[in-house]
Amino acid sequence: MTTDADLAERLWEGIAARWAGDDPISAAARYAMLPPGKLLRPLLLLRSTLALGGAVEDAVPAAVGMECAHVGGLIHEDLIDQSDARRGRASVHGRFGAGTAVATGNALLFTWFEALADSGVPADTLVEVMRVQADAGRLACRGVALELAMALETDLPVSTYLEMVHYKTAAMTAAACRVGALLAGAGPQRTAALAGFGEALGMATQIRADLAPHRPHGDQVGAPSSRRPTLPLLLTQHRGQVLIDAVHQATDLAEHYVDRAHAHLAQIPDSPHRRALEAWTHADPLPGPRSSQDH
Repeated sequence: MTTDADLAERLWEGIAARWAGDDPISAAARYAMLPPGKLLRPLLLLRSTLALGGAVEDAVPAAVGMECAHVGGLIHEDLIDQSDARRGRASVHGRFGAGTAVATGNALLFTWFEALADSGVPADTLVEVMRVQADAGRLACRGVALELAMALETDLPVSTYLEMVHYKTAAMTAAACRVGALLAGAGPQRTAALAGFGEALGMATQIRADLAPHRPHGDQVGAPSSRRPTLPLLLTQHRGQVLIDAVHQATDLAEHYVDRAHAHLAQIPDSPHRRALEAWTHADPLPGPRSSQDH
């Protein structure tokens, strides 16, 4: 069976080939993308295609484009946060300057759509995929704006937090799975099942990241933005819980979304690729082959 490490190598090669130029934008893009993080979104896309019998060759360009869009968004978020570091080294704007960082982030976002032209699927499928990507990107922007608002007004209900996570994280993981299904030529029912899996997985993933700062000696990688309170802190504010009880409640909520992810995935025929998708629901999903510094 094709392993996640095998797929990640193909993504690595696709990223390197797309940004092989000697111009400033290519240099900054390589710096931002290589070595990659866990490659959650592109691996979800590839596994979704394979789980429904599609050809990985048709999906790799779209998966590379999705990772480009993700990293482009991170570059812009670092500028918003005025963060000088990411993944243990200087941020793109810290290394190349704010102007180059903005331009590089934009170029990476445009690559999300350019890469689709290299996918060997019918034009009507590409149009549908473009709509999915554009909608997910718009929702992700809305999620960032909502997260910024949460930093200014911390006395917000937990429902606002869940709305933010849906837009900022879950919409993109849902889109990754939906695009993978569309590229495989799947019908509406299985496409919706994989999109539902991706959405629930995204919710669980972000809630677990919110729990990281509250674990004793926990791994801070993937911890939530410092611009807003974590879910456990919100629970203590609005429900008068002590922190340990809030952590337990947040953990239960994450597991609720994991159960939903499993229910959606059960609608997909069993295969090694479906089981690889299920592995991402585990509390400590396997990282990509070269780096585990970002999800």
